[in-house]
Amino acid sequence: MQKVVVVILNYMNYKETFQCVDSILLQEGVNYEVIIVDNGSSNESYIELRKRYRRNKLIHILKSNKNYGFAKGNNIGINYAKQKLSADFVLLLNSDTELIHNDYISVLISKYEKNVAVISSKIIQKMGIIQEKYYEYVEFPDTLFLYMQLVCDYYGFLSLSKNFGHMLRKSKKKEILHGSCLMLTPSFFKHYTMLCARTFLYSEEVLLYIYCQNAGLIQLQTEETEILHKGK
Repeated sequence: MQKVVVVILNYMNYKETFQCVDSILLQEGVNYEVIIVDNGSSNESYIELRKRYRRNKLIHILKSNKNYGFAKGNNIGINYAKQKLSADFVLLLNSDTELIHNDYISVLISKYEKNVAVISSKIIQKMGIIQEKYYEYVEFPDTLFLYMQLVCDYYGFLSLSKNFGHMLRKSKKKEILHGSCLMLTPSFFKHYTMLCARTFLYSEEVLLYIYCQNAGLIQLQTEETEILHKGK
């Protein structure tokens, strides 16, 4: 049976991470282990995580010496999953998610084909609201225009920012996967070892989409299972 390693990035909020991990422990019909990466939390997160799961051989708790952000923090877990645990699939979950169905992981795996690099699912928010699909600018020169707009906003060049905004209105965003739940497949790992590490927070999904496009691979979102995402 192929092995799935779930990577959860914890930062300061270990109680929410408890709920996420406990929902994973209810999964059936799949060979899995869990890695929790405490991403430089300055509170008691690492101590509490160790205390709760130290006797569970399926759970590995790693600690970074500082907050490396989303991509680098997850890369710590991805590297451990591949090098130490021989993972075939790596499922990246936000700490504010919970698996609703006990076959969630097995459903994702069943959707894997050789041209699929990343698999996700339907995402449900609080009160049962379906999270809207995620669209972003992913092609050049749109990505450049967006970057320049952000830079101009940051430095107060509002007229230039408006000009780049006008350019973007002529372009179309593309649907990409949301970063709260991303399963990296064996096809992904044939081309890449981890996420692009040049960001701290935001744009990781865009870069992952571009990774897939460059390798001639696709991303897939299945409607056959769902995950609860308590954040936005």
